[in-house]
Amino acid sequence: MIKMYYENMKIHRFIGVFDLSKKEIEIVNPENIKQIRDVLRLKIGEKIIISDGKGKEAETAINEVSKDKILVSVLELTNKKEQERKISLYLAILKKENFELAVQKAVEVGVSNIVPIVTERTIKTGLNIDRLEKIILEASEQSGRSTVPTISSIFNFKDALEIGKSSEEKFIFHTKEENSVYTPNKTAKNVSIFIGPEGGFTEKEIGLAKDSGYFVASLGTLTLRGETAAIVATYRAVNAI
Repeated sequence: MIKMYYENMKIHRFIGVFDLSKKEIEIVNPENIKQIRDVLRLKIGEKIIISDGKGKEAETAINEVSKDKILVSVLELTNKKEQERKISLYLAILKKENFELAVQKAVEVGVSNIVPIVTERTIKTGLNIDRLEKIILEASEQSGRSTVPTISSIFNFKDALEIGKSSEEKFIFHTKEENSVYTPNKTAKNVSIFIGPEGGFTEKEIGLAKDSGYFVASLGTLTLRGETAAIVATYRAVNAI
């Protein structure tokens, strides 16, 4: 029973700048070292997964632990494919903690790219991109992803529409479209979805989206908070449900 429990234990994942062509790899990132040595207290012989964040990952065994480095040996190298369906989430800037939650959960459910946007009803206009990139990295590690989603610089609504309109499928979500519930196109490989701020999109913005070829839809009859709508819409878009 003890052996069975050990074999089913979670293998922790770390994403970083690793040369996965080597048989032995040094982990020198101070945050990785602290997590492995001081937080998780992993020992020599225990396994971890390291990934380059671009689709390659290796199952490794710890050979050495010190305050300056972790030395691991590669046991198995794989190229992990993520879903072919690429989802770009265009998300109006929300309150700090709400935007961070939406980003974290969107990464966990499979988003490919996040584009912060400023709309007519956007109140907060600043973001800490460095902190958001850290949240994205940690969410990617936690959810077992081998490719790290990107977050772009901030765009205004009109420019964001122009970028997103080349996608095979493009939706903007609006609470007043109760009779047009989102139905994903399961064959589309590139999808853009737009989520508004706390006050929603204006009718002018909805008109601009329609003129740019976007479908306007709702996520149901209930009124969702911005961060909730972002998570639900991303999950449904990723899984085409």
